[in-house]
Amino acid sequence: MKTSLLISVIFLTGLLRTAGAATEMPADMAKATFAVHCYDVGANALAGKPGVISVERGWSGAREVDRVVYNPREVSLRQIETWLKESDTYVSTLEAEADTMPAKKMLQ
Repeated sequence: MKTSLLISVIFLTGLLRTAGAATEMPADMAKATFAVHCYDVGANALAGKPGVISVERGWSGAREVDRVVYNPREVSLRQIETWLKESDTYVSTLEAEADTMPAKKMLQ
């Protein structure tokens, strides 16, 4: 029973990583990663904000993070930080150059 559960978890993890790697962002969009106290609070704070294309919740080491794809012509990195600060979840910006680097170049 434990072995089949472990195999299922490994399979699903690999499947999710493969699906994420295939996702391509539109040209001229930027991507930034923010360390936050709670990634759900951060994602909710950014939901529906102008220029925010998507927010992916996740982890970076032991830190909760929100990875944000945004249109730098509509919203600045500083404005996104302000929205996160207003929701009392902002810790730091992990990719400070995100507002000057096109998102396609940031894909790893």
